[in-house]
Amino acid sequence: MSGSTPAASSPARANADAPARDGLGAAAKAKLKGLLAAAFGSSVTTVRIDVQAPRLTRERRQRKAYGGWGDAPARADGDDGFTRGGITSHNFSVEQTRLQVKQKWETGLFEQRRTGGGTVIKSRLDLGAGLDVGLLRAEVVPDLRVRCRLGNGDNAPSVYLRALPEREIVARARIPLADSGVFLALRLEVPGRFIAEGGGGGNPFTPKPVIAAQLVRPAGTGPHLSTGGLEFDETLLRIGQDCALRVAANLDFPREYPASKGSGPRLDVRNFGVKFRKRWYEERDRKKAEENARRKEGRGEAVA
Repeated sequence: MSGSTPAASSPARANADAPARDGLGAAAKAKLKGLLAAAFGSSVTTVRIDVQAPRLTRERRQRKAYGGWGDAPARADGDDGFTRGGITSHNFSVEQTRLQVKQKWETGLFEQRRTGGGTVIKSRLDLGAGLDVGLLRAEVVPDLRVRCRLGNGDNAPSVYLRALPEREIVARARIPLADSGVFLALRLEVPGRFIAEGGGGGNPFTPKPVIAAQLVRPAGTGPHLSTGGLEFDETLLRIGQDCALRVAANLDFPREYPASKGSGPRLDVRNFGVKFRKRWYEERDRKKAEENARRKEGRGEAVA
């Protein structure tokens, strides 16, 4: 009798312990969800895949006429080498394909008017970490930096404290040139080693600060005239709210008129890519707004 009691009570004990285990599992899930929300709730995830300099090329191999000991191309009169007198193959070449994955934690958010129209959310201070991977040449470049904006304007200066891939301090600013849509971009780079060695200390191998200036046009402002024709950097297609298909290219005009054969307008694609950007705090704010709306509706029904 005494030996049968534990066997009879074990299923009951297991059933009694099941709610406790479920409660622990639910608590662990809730804690993990809270940790993820705290870690990523104020962050931005960016994933980019860029195909750099994609080109369709045409390769010609001439036929050979073997007579005696010598060989010579067998070309007929009026043959351009791509038809009867040669074999043509069409190839697709790419300079590089890059995958960029970055995570940013932002604070001090504000709404900024864009140069090309509309508004965009920016931050006064953010911490960014990520990887830049070259898929064709197996290059992996880490990125870790802190950025501080010194103003709310679209052209306000920014200061970067970069730890990876190189320790350096970078300051950037843009100066609009009247109403031309062209900006003078200024960039100052001060290597960390230069600061650590007190200005180099006479060591010729110590990297020195670099100041660079460049005329630029912001992306997304339409086609612009360049020295060779037209250039543009635009969004071709939006896929939902967080994904976009972009292209940057030049349309080169003929340099002589009338244009000779093969010297007509030429489209040179510099970059073709897909960009995904998810602002997780927008999802968090949307859920809070929906929850507040439901609470207000519940209070209204209770009063009625």
